[in-house]
Amino acid sequence: MERLKAYLVKHFEAVFALVILVSVASINYFIPYKLVFLNFYFIVVLIASYYLELRNALLGGVLCTLIVIVYVYYFPTSFMPAFTQFDLWMNILAWSSFLILTGAVVGQLSARVKKEVQQLKELNETLEASKAKLERDDKELRAHAERLEMWLSRFAKWM
Repeated sequence: MERLKAYLVKHFEAVFALVILVSVASINYFIPYKLVFLNFYFIVVLIASYYLELRNALLGGVLCTLIVIVYVYYFPTSFMPAFTQFDLWMNILAWSSFLILTGAVVGQLSARVKKEVQQLKELNETLEASKAKLERDDKELRAHAERLEMWLSRFAKWM
């Protein structure tokens, strides 16, 4: 499991592009409620913005937009919803599912960031304690070196 996770993090850009392409193809082929499923790309871009730098995440968002624009250009009728009662409730269900899922993803990412910040604070405290100990030890060594120098100069005078 750790090897898979390390591989995915290392090659996240390729995985990100693959997820976008596969999701666009599958949503456009299998799902009749395409308009609502465009909210899915919020999740993909949020995850990408956490693992990739801002530039790559924005490029991923632009890639999603371009793919959808091309698809809408060639198949505009597939994005025009039929407004029956069932369609309305399916659109609301899909939208609310993605809203809740996005909240869960952002919450997970936020928890990870808070954990990393806490670890950094602990490491800073440890570093500060080590620095203070080193400064105390340095003062002791300098005082000891001065006393030793004083004794050596007195000893040198006697010889």
